[in-house]
Order: sequence, then C-alpha cells, then structure tokens
Amino acid sequence: MAILISIACILLAVLILPVVKIGRVYYQAQLIGFPVVVSPIDQSSRFWRLLGNRITPLLKYLPFRLGQFIGFAHFFHDRYSMHKCLGPIYIIVAPGGITIVIADADVAEDVLSRRKDFIKRRSMFKPLELFGPNVDTLNGEAWQRHRRLTTPPFNERNSSLVWRESITQTKGMIKSWISTGCEGVSKTTGDTMTLALHVLTAAGFGKSYDFEGGVTKLSGDHKLSYKDALRAILSNIFISYLVKSNQTPAYIPNTTVTEVGTALTEFRQYMEEMIDEEKAKIGTALANDNLMSVLVHASESDTRGDERGGLTKDEMLGNLFIYNLAGHDTTANTIGYAIYLMASEPRWQVWIREELDSVFGGQTGLGEDDYENAFPKLKRCLAVMYETLRLYGPVVIIPKTTGARTTTTIESNGKTYSVPPSTTILVNVTALNSSPHYWGPDALTWRPDRWITNGGNPTGIDAEEMIQPPKGQFLPWASGPRVCPGKKFSQVEFVAVMARLFRQHRAVPVKSEGESEEHVKKRVLGTVKDSKLVMTLRMNHPERVKLVWEEG
Repeated sequence: MAILISIACILLAVLILPVVKIGRVYYQAQLIGFPVVVSPIDQSSRFWRLLGNRITPLLKYLPFRLGQFIGFAHFFHDRYSMHKCLGPIYIIVAPGGITIVIADADVAEDVLSRRKDFIKRRSMFKPLELFGPNVDTLNGEAWQRHRRLTTPPFNERNSSLVWRESITQTKGMIKSWISTGCEGVSKTTGDTMTLALHVLTAAGFGKSYDFEGGVTKLSGDHKLSYKDALRAILSNIFISYLVKSNQTPAYIPNTTVTEVGTALTEFRQYMEEMIDEEKAKIGTALANDNLMSVLVHASESDTRGDERGGLTKDEMLGNLFIYNLAGHDTTANTIGYAIYLMASEPRWQVWIREELDSVFGGQTGLGEDDYENAFPKLKRCLAVMYETLRLYGPVVIIPKTTGARTTTTIESNGKTYSVPPSTTILVNVTALNSSPHYWGPDALTWRPDRWITNGGNPTGIDAEEMIQPPKGQFLPWASGPRVCPGKKFSQVEFVAVMARLFRQHRAVPVKSEGESEEHVKKRVLGTVKDSKLVMTLRMNHPERVKLVWEEG
C-alpha cells in the first residue's frame, strides 16, 4: 500500500509541477503589460523537437486553445490571425518561461538593431554547432571575429561569378526538364537544391560541376553523395545533434540513428577533403579568393597565433557547415516555391517575359552573361523573389533572448515595457509579411507587381523601380548588425535562374483527366500551401504537381 501511495504522489507531483511553474511565470508575464496566452509545453523543449510532428494532430483537442501556441510551425499557418485577435505583440507563457511574440515593424526593427540587448539563445542554436561554433550561433566578440573573417568574399566580384554559375546550372537544369516531355517534372524542388548547391560550391568553394553530376554523385570511398549527406542532416537536425553528442533517446529507431550517424561522418569527410584541397593550393597559381580560401587562411592564422585571432579547425568546419545550410537550402526552396507559383498563374510568366524581352531582346539587348548591366534592370524578376519570400520565405521567426542578468526595455506606441531577464523574443516574420496593416486587404495574395512602381509612366518598363518597404516590415534576411551576409548572393542567384528559365520557356502544370484550368490552379496552390517547418519552410509533397517546360 505504501508503494502505491508513493507512486501516486510522484505522479501527482509530475502533473502539478508544470502547473505551478506556469502560474509563477504567468504572474511575471502579466506585469509586462502585453496580452498573455498559455502553452503547456515549452517552445524549444526536447520533447517537442523529437515528437512534435507526431502529436500535432492531437493538439486541436486541448481546451482553451492550449495547443495553439506550442512549437514554431504554427506561426506559418497562423500568419497574422493570432495577432489580429491578440494585438501586434503578445506573450506566450510556458513552464520554461516567457516568450514575447512581435509583429510590430518598429519594435521588430528596434530589437534586431540592438544585438547586445537581444542576443541568440545558445541552447536554441546548439544543434547548428554540429561541427563547431559559427557566425550564426555566436554572440559578442566571438561573433564579431567570425563575421570579420567570413564575410569578405561576399562582394561584387563574387556576385558576378554567382550570376555566371547560376546561368550555367540553369541551362543544365532546363535541358533536363525539357527532356521529360509531356510526362512533366516531378522533382522540381530536388533539382533546385542541386542547382543551388552547385552555385555554392562554385562561387564559395571553387569547385564547378555539371548540373547532372557533382554533389549528386558518389565520389571516392564515400557511402553517400554530398547532397544526400547534407539533406539527411538538415532533415533530422535535432536528432543529428543528439547523435553527435551521444544523447540519443532509446526510443529513436536504430535505423534512423545509423543513417544520421553515417551522414554526419560522410559530410565531415567531404568538408575535410575540400579543406585539404584548398590548403594544397596556398601559394600556387591555383589559389582562390572565395569563402573556402578565407576559412582556410583564417585557420592558418589561428595556428600561427595571429593576435587578431583566426579560426580553430572546429570553427572552420562549423562555418563551412552553416554556409552550406544558409547558402543553398534557403535559396533553393525560394526558387522552388516561385516556380510553382508562376506555374499556377501564367500571367506572371508573361509579366516577367516582357521585362526579359526588354532587357535581352533586339540588337541593343544585353548578353545573358552581362551581370553588371543586366541584374540592376531585372526588377520584375527580383519582385518575384520578394513576393515569394513574403508569403513563403524560409525564415518564419527570428528568435532572440534578453540577457540572463538584466531587465531590458522595449518601446511600443509611445509606452515603455520592461522585459525580464532570460525572456525569449520571437520576431514573427510570417505575421509581419501577411499583416493587412502593412500590405493591404490582399495581403495573403501572391502578387509580385505590388513591389513595382512605374514612376507615372505606365508603358515604360525602363522607368519601373522596386518599392522598398519601411524598415521592420520585410525581414527575410533579418536586419541590423546581424543581417544575412549572403543577401546579395541569394538575390543574384534567384534573378539569374528566373531570367534563364522564363526567357524562352514557360512552365505548365500537367492536368489530370477532365481537370479544368481553375482546378489546376487550386491544386498547385494547395501543394504550395501544404508546407511545414523543417529547419526552413518547405513543401510536404511537391511531387504531386508535375510541370511541363515548353519552349516559346
């Protein structure tokens, strides 16, 4: 009997403890002054990271909307709806603490500009240090050192190389797609991943490949291709972290642990091979001036004891990994979304073709390799990117945290709010990008021409200009001191791909028997909207829509 009473007491304590914690945190949250909602599970808890996808369907049955605010994926599907009910800033209370969610452009810009007051929570970004600390995970002086050492290659000379390589890879990709004929292409997003990786390896690492080969093929004694190893890690990022740190729970299938472990070993070997190749080029005519060479030189500086500081081997590998992630995954997904959205409504293909004909057509037209003159003129192509990022950008939230020891303040609508130490701050990028207050009543409609103004000349494409929204409203590359260093890299790559794809071709969805044009459009848009957050946003089943690429 005593044993049963002991077990009952333990179970009761397990159930009551979270309630007590929530009550204490709720009291602190109310003192801040923003509306408060409750989540029974911490946003970034290990339990949620491992089992979130499995239990998400059950959350809708929790009373009082308790399942509405768990995890991060709901921010994409909710868009601005929660802020419409609760206001531009609200608080989520969970057993682990306070989370402030921001969809106010002025406050978002303020938070992102104060890198010392609002820092990155190391525990949240630890999975991104699989191979070592890097420019995306660090704070303070360490971040400054990494930023100083890794960003010099992102310059205009590199942009020209990105443009040329993007054109070359797109030629190979469109050739592959045309060869499928009327059957259509079902692996659009997989191919855009290959393209983006090849652009990165050429412009960043000095290794050029044909579209059909390179990162998709096995090399040497490897068990996985470069692309497959990286994809396995990114698709299982938290499990990869647990495997790497020997903390894998027993309920994770052995097959998954083995697959992830193999991917980690393989990808590290690929990175070390590239580093060894680059080291062998130092002091020779084959030496490069790119990201890989910068990382290697920074590592050599650390070995020599440079007083300004270099990079350790782990830091070099950590940065190489993070630039692989950020340098291809985000852009590749954006290109994939844009292609499907363009295919859903042919008038947008006609719209950018008008610009492409204006820039490249006729005797006075520019050559497609002329980056310096062509890129600035392709504003409609860039508008397609911006509009895709607005509604289907890879970054759903930008997480920050306040310092562990001091109270911080934020200003909203002329009022000052005190934020306690160790408070999580989430800049809700998806809500900012879909707010009717900033984007009008059609905020949820994908309409690229919202980014273009004609300067009072409705017939002149040359007179068109890009509209730049006020600071804080559009944050696909973040903002402030920690703005993404690859912003221009991604823009150049995207515009080059769009220009090459749609200059002489059009994308047409394959119809099912008896399917109308309107139904096809709904099916394509449904496929696009059926997306989930896996490190970055991606479609669940892009293969359900096949695209035929026609010339003309």
